[in-house]
Amino acid sequence: MKKIIGIIIIMAVCLSISAQNRVIQLPADSGLLPKTNGFFYRLPKTAFKVDVTISRTNLIKGYYTDYAEKLLGLSNVIQNNETSYALKNVTISPVTIPDSTHLFYVELSPRQIKKQFLSQLYQNATPYNNQVFDSSFTIRPTQLPDFFKNYSAITYIEKEDHYVETQIIEGVVTEVPVSKTKMVTKSVEQKAQEAADFIIQIRKDKYDLTAGVQEVPYSKEALALMIAELNQWETNYLDLFTGISIEDELHFTFMVIPKDEEDTFIPLFSIDPQNGLLQGDAAQPEHAYFLKITPQLSHNKWMQLMSEKAKEEKYKPNNGYSFRKAAPALLSLVHHRKEIQIWGIYNIFQLGIIETLPAKTDEFDISKFVYIY
Repeated sequence: MKKIIGIIIIMAVCLSISAQNRVIQLPADSGLLPKTNGFFYRLPKTAFKVDVTISRTNLIKGYYTDYAEKLLGLSNVIQNNETSYALKNVTISPVTIPDSTHLFYVELSPRQIKKQFLSQLYQNATPYNNQVFDSSFTIRPTQLPDFFKNYSAITYIEKEDHYVETQIIEGVVTEVPVSKTKMVTKSVEQKAQEAADFIIQIRKDKYDLTAGVQEVPYSKEALALMIAELNQWETNYLDLFTGISIEDELHFTFMVIPKDEEDTFIPLFSIDPQNGLLQGDAAQPEHAYFLKITPQLSHNKWMQLMSEKAKEEKYKPNNGYSFRKAAPALLSLVHHRKEIQIWGIYNIFQLGIIETLPAKTDEFDISKFVYIY
């Protein structure tokens, strides 16, 4: 019997020196200040990388817009230079980061120190810190068509002046007719008229080709090529009257972090039609977009059970490792109180319950669940 008791005592001592001494949540009071032999860890939490694509439309007035209706009968033209913005696409992806509000210190036992427990722990640690990204803003511009950008018209025209000049020829006063050529600057309306005339000529040329007026046996390919070239020329000159629309893409990347389990309706940004994407204090409520988080699990029963258990006379709270598993939630994009896009189910650490194991559970691999420091 004494031998058995001795074996039990030895086993108990071995167990006590092989497992961690204690786990302390920080900040701690002075009576729980940790010793130097140990390590820190933080619980993880979920953030979301948000990628937003916005289309920017630039309406550019044509050089001859003011004469579009008079010369070509066109009324649906761009009257002023304007810029407008609209949402094109939003995507999200989860990123795991440390939770600064849940920091713990693990005090190691002498046996763990001797066996270089920390070295093994750091080697097995989950590489959460590889999941990083930079907030960014990029533009994918669309260039102005070369014809519109580089268009130029001859600004002068030769004008013949005819008049009578009085000259003395062999002592006789004689009126002599004189003709002189001078250069006169064209008005904008004159240049617009020339462009309109060219459009009319292009249309006539297309008709002649398709009607076979020239009686030339063009091949199907050659005819299609000439018609396409004339169509492009007509479009180029019509743009001078109607104006053009150029669309750019603006790409924004930023991070959103749900604060806790109650933070289930998070403002992301707003898009003002005239000013584009706005965030923070500049965001406009009437144009706002929100991230809606709908938890798929309820912890009410678990919380109720733990509350009842804590009332028991012999109840002692666990003081070992604390960890938190992520809980699923449905994520969607909301605008004007309507879900306009559903991203699906994502696991979020902030929605999970923090569980604490009994002390001296050395076999539990805490490195799989936390950030090790």
